[in-house]
Amino acid sequence: MEAVILHGGQGTRLRPLTHTGPKQLIKIAGKPVSQWVLEQIREAGIKDIIIILGDNNPMRVIEYYGDGTHLDVNIRYVYQGKARGLADAVYRVKDMVSDKFIVYLGDNIVPYNLAKFSKFDGSASILLAKVNNPNRFGVAVIKDGKVIKLVEKPKEPISDLALVGVYAFTRDIFDSIENLKPSWRGELEITDAIQSLIDKGKEVKYEIVDGWWKDTGTPKDILEANSFLLDRYAIRKIEGEIKDSAVDGRLIIERGAVIENSTIRGPAYIGNSSKIKNSYIGPFTSIGKECTIENSEIEYSVILDNVKLRGVSLRDSLIGNNSTVEKGGKWQELIIGENSSVII
Repeated sequence: MEAVILHGGQGTRLRPLTHTGPKQLIKIAGKPVSQWVLEQIREAGIKDIIIILGDNNPMRVIEYYGDGTHLDVNIRYVYQGKARGLADAVYRVKDMVSDKFIVYLGDNIVPYNLAKFSKFDGSASILLAKVNNPNRFGVAVIKDGKVIKLVEKPKEPISDLALVGVYAFTRDIFDSIENLKPSWRGELEITDAIQSLIDKGKEVKYEIVDGWWKDTGTPKDILEANSFLLDRYAIRKIEGEIKDSAVDGRLIIERGAVIENSTIRGPAYIGNSSKIKNSYIGPFTSIGKECTIENSEIEYSVILDNVKLRGVSLRDSLIGNNSTVEKGGKWQELIIGENSSVII
């Protein structure tokens, strides 16, 4: 069995962070969003992975993942280019997959037993979850324990069961996609393809996710996912150097990091070779690699790689790679893209 990770989309709701690269490579709790997906797939025993690339700097994805050897998987790439819908992306792997395969949106975090999910009967299986805003998602109507209808981003409420971006298919799906017409959004919708299976009398299974899951489409979503993953997976692993500092709780402090005259309270993540001096790092904060933080306070934030923070107080903030923020004062909430310089 293969797994297909969809790595396209413009990430408009995450701009300016996505002006320079794909949203799936934004790091939360120390890893890109799509790496959390990939490792979840690997833990389910699936090591053959196909990544569908979009047109937002796809070389960054290839440079980061390579052939997958360092993650103990085998990765192949397919270039979709401009987004034409999930069904279009899925159809591009027609000659690369076996009789059954999984499709997983690379910007979603869905902690679920994929090994169990992959053992489905029928032509397809979908993961669903109850949501308060179904107009943001594709939704499914269930009757008598069966999926009877799917609609992409319905204008009128017909169900509160949203598709969470994890699917399992047989090759029947390709026949359905071949006969699709673009939706009102101008895209080939995967919901329409699955509906076609239902209309043909094919069986579509479903499972409901009862716990937490997240579509990391906005800065708020990124911060919530970071918080959840730190709370769930952070352990006390301190490989960096601690000088005259208090480090409390579940902390991952990577090799080469230096904490000097500072307080770090977990759960939190500090990337390799980062330097933190005369500062406070509060719970649910991730600091990327090779960052410099001086005379600052940071809480409930995601700071990406090679960021410099001096004299600032940040919470609920998301700071892009290679950026500098200085002279803060009172607590600030900031969303800053890559390669930026801000003096508050």
